[in-house]
Amino acid sequence: MLRIGSIVWGVRDVERAVQFWSAALDYAPRGGDSPDWVLLKPRRGTGVQLALQEVRAPSHERRRHHLDLYAFDQGAEVLRLIGLGATRVDWRYGPDADYTVLADPDGNYFCVIAAGEVAADPGLRLAQVRYVPDAAALPAPDAFADRVVRALLSLQERELRAFLPIWRRFAVSGLPLPTSGNEAYRSNEHLLLHVLQSSGSYLAWLCRQLGLPDPGVRAAPAPAEVEAQVDDYVEHLLERWRTALMGVELESTRATVFTANWGVPITIPAMLEHAVAHPMRHGFQLEELLARRA
Repeated sequence: MLRIGSIVWGVRDVERAVQFWSAALDYAPRGGDSPDWVLLKPRRGTGVQLALQEVRAPSHERRRHHLDLYAFDQGAEVLRLIGLGATRVDWRYGPDADYTVLADPDGNYFCVIAAGEVAADPGLRLAQVRYVPDAAALPAPDAFADRVVRALLSLQERELRAFLPIWRRFAVSGLPLPTSGNEAYRSNEHLLLHVLQSSGSYLAWLCRQLGLPDPGVRAAPAPAEVEAQVDDYVEHLLERWRTALMGVELESTRATVFTANWGVPITIPAMLEHAVAHPMRHGFQLEELLARRA
C-alpha cells in the first residue's frame, strides 16, 4: 500500500508561504511544527497535505520540491519501486529517520515514509486532527465554566472561519446563486451578511434566555462594504461570543425549552449547535455549486 501523503514545497520564507498557501488552498497548519518545516492540512474534508520546507536554493534550481509517499510496509515498497526503475539516493540519514530517499527514472527525488496504518487508510491521519488542527488555538480547558459551551463555541469559530474562503471562491466564480425566496440569496454580499448577522442574533437570543447582559454585537457592515470588512467583523463576533458565554453553566437550563427567533421550540444546547451548523449549511451549498460546475 503506497499513496501520496504530502507534497513538500521548498520555499525561502516559510512564514510568508504559510500565509499564502493557507489562504490559497483553505488549508491550516497542523500545529507543533518547527519554524523551517510546517505541514498544512485541509481545513475541511480530506486532501493531499502540503509541507513547506525552508530551502536555500534559488527558485530556478532543481530539487526544491518532492513527494512524500506513505508506505504501509516501507521495506517492501522500496524494493518494489527499485524493481520498477527507481534508484537509491546516497543520503545522510538522521538516527530517527522514518524515510528512504529514492530517485525516479528521470532522477527526480522522492521519499518513502514508514507510515504504517496511515498509509492503509488515507483518512486516519486527517481524522486524528479533524476537529483540532491546532490545539494551541483552542481556549484553555478551564477557560470556560461549561465544557459543552467551550466545545460548541470552538466548533462555531472553526466553521465560521471556514465559511469565508468558500464564500470568496464562490464570489469570484461567476456562478449564480440558487433562485430562492430567501432574501439572503439576493446576492453574494447578502448571503455573507446573512451568515454574519445570524451569528450575532443567535448570541443575543442566548443572552436574553440566560438573563445575561446584552452582548454588545455591533451592527454588521452594509452590503457594499461587507467583503472589505468581513475579517475584522468576524473577529469582533467571535470575541463577543467568548466574552458573553465564558462564565455560563448549562446544568440548570440544559433541558429548558425556549422559543427561537423563528418561532420553534429549542433548548440552549440546541441553539449553540444551530450556531455551529448554520455556516456549515451555507458553505455546503456553495461548495456543491462549485463542485457541480467542475
